[in-house]
Amino acid sequence: MALVDHPHISMFGPSECTCTEEEAKALAVVAAYRVAKVSERGPFLAPGFKRHRAGFTHIGDLWESEGPKGMDDESMRDRENVLLDLTAKNDKVWGIFRVVGTHTGSLYGIPATGQHINVVEVGLWRVEDGVIAEAWYFGDELGLLRAIGENPPDLTKAPG
Repeated sequence: MALVDHPHISMFGPSECTCTEEEAKALAVVAAYRVAKVSERGPFLAPGFKRHRAGFTHIGDLWESEGPKGMDDESMRDRENVLLDLTAKNDKVWGIFRVVGTHTGSLYGIPATGQHINVVEVGLWRVEDGVIAEAWYFGDELGLLRAIGENPPDLTKAPG
């Protein structure tokens, strides 16, 4: 297994790590995927890609709305994913990033508020054959609701 010097993306400043070529490629795939617009992410995903959990999925599950229960390019037209830290081991990449932008469209069923969003999200990706095969995301859902001036829905209600 060949090892390569590869600088990790890190909020803690530049640091060198010794990654395998596979890990360096996986880091590059995930970094490019995270900075792409939602509508431009398809080429980074494997056929049969499985997202086990969306970052703000509970907001979509709990919010009573007729709107879409996800995020697209219109949700935050100026959205940026600020990569804070990415690291890889074998075929897995772990990352911390900030979701930053203005709430301009339906976001997990919540209509646009025009409020600024700057929240932390973490992700875990499994990269296979140069594309992302699986992913898990966990976002600061309460922080997102507070940023857009919303209160959490009644959590005592049964889902569905």
